[in-house]
Amino acid sequence: MASPRYNETLELVDALGQQCRDRELDAEQFATELTDVFYGYLADEDPRDDVVGLVDYCVDVARDVCDLTLFADRVLPNRIDYQLRWILDQQADGEDLTQILRRLRARLEENDELAKIDLVDLCQNGYEAHQALFSAVDSEREVLSLAYEFKVVPALDAAVRPSSNGRLANSEKSRGQALPRAMDFLAHLANDPVHSSGAQARDSLIALCAYSETAGLAGLRLPVHLLNPEQREYLHEVYVNHEEAIGPELVRIFISDQQLRDREILRSALWQANDAQYVPQTSHVASAEDLDQP
Repeated sequence: MASPRYNETLELVDALGQQCRDRELDAEQFATELTDVFYGYLADEDPRDDVVGLVDYCVDVARDVCDLTLFADRVLPNRIDYQLRWILDQQADGEDLTQILRRLRARLEENDELAKIDLVDLCQNGYEAHQALFSAVDSEREVLSLAYEFKVVPALDAAVRPSSNGRLANSEKSRGQALPRAMDFLAHLANDPVHSSGAQARDSLIALCAYSETAGLAGLRLPVHLLNPEQREYLHEVYVNHEEAIGPELVRIFISDQQLRDREILRSALWQANDAQYVPQTSHVASAEDLDQP
């Protein structure tokens, strides 16, 4: 007897097929949504269920919506068939994200330094090394949250740094939401004026300003009032490099609007960082008692 979760998944697959018939989804959207539903089921799979049967059901619905009366696509059902069976093969290898996170959390709670290194590697290469685990929408969220909770700045940095193809928070992951989410975590840590992770996160954000893929996102999140002289100098170097990359005024017609906007974001951050050094600063970090005072 199938579990309620299995039956619910069949209904979701049927609903996707109906959305196609109603012209609410195109072929690519259908494939994406169907894969997400399948991943969602596997995250809460019941051993009593016939998962191979679920794959067959998904493919049958795909064939139905890809006949000549709708998408007229003979390739898509086969692609979905291969993809879902590949996902099952990966699951059979014994990889389980919940178990990985549980073990990592236990080690981090014991202040295991090697656990931080493993977390950095997971953020840097997880999408490449464990593609089946991280292909679903929001599958990276708990890993990023773990890095934020334990203030492992190098892990958050690795998740967004464009130099790694396997990073968990690339610009496409989770329909574009993973990258700004990871950046927000970095920004929140960067606003801590006391903990060592604060300065570390500020260094990370400035370094991320050097990449065209992350320059604007990182520049907008810099707590400029907390930058020290070395960090201001670092930011200035990054800005100069952007200016040189854009080139002289005569050729800027070939530069994208996003590049110009990122340049203005960095210019604003640099000006504000330098303005901040002339503004009187408090001599201590406000305590909870201070904030309660009228």
